[in-house]
Amino acid sequence: MKKKTEFFKTSGNMSGIYPSGDRVLIKPDAVEEYTEGGIYIPDEVKDKVQMAAHYGHVVAMGPDSFLHTLEVREKLVGGAWKITERRRTGYSEPFAKTGDRVAFGQYAGKTMTGIDGEDYKIMNDEDIMCTCEEGVTQTTLEARKPLGEQG
Repeated sequence: MKKKTEFFKTSGNMSGIYPSGDRVLIKPDAVEEYTEGGIYIPDEVKDKVQMAAHYGHVVAMGPDSFLHTLEVREKLVGGAWKITERRRTGYSEPFAKTGDRVAFGQYAGKTMTGIDGEDYKIMNDEDIMCTCEEGVTQTTLEARKPLGEQG
């Protein structure tokens, strides 16, 4: 049997961070430091224009990520417990896998630095909002003009 570190190194996780339970390890996308015209964007301005969503790639997932659970409710009837309701909670199937680009909340998860020196976010699978293609970006304040004023 391979050692845990050997398995993750062959699967692309070089961070040394191994999620447990329903946690997901995300490598956040780099924040733009220059505009398209080549102007440097200071950190204070970057913080002000951050929107509600951030993007990154799934690096690793815990063994229980995106799994559903069966919730059972019982009621005491005639001195014995009887099951009154059964329902599934969570996900019916995983909607993200290792390598997918995902959007997540700005304050979701905890930032950690891996042994490779890179920053990662570890978060619950429920904090991931969606999977998205490479070209998808957040809307800017300029894009929020009324329809008649857009040029």
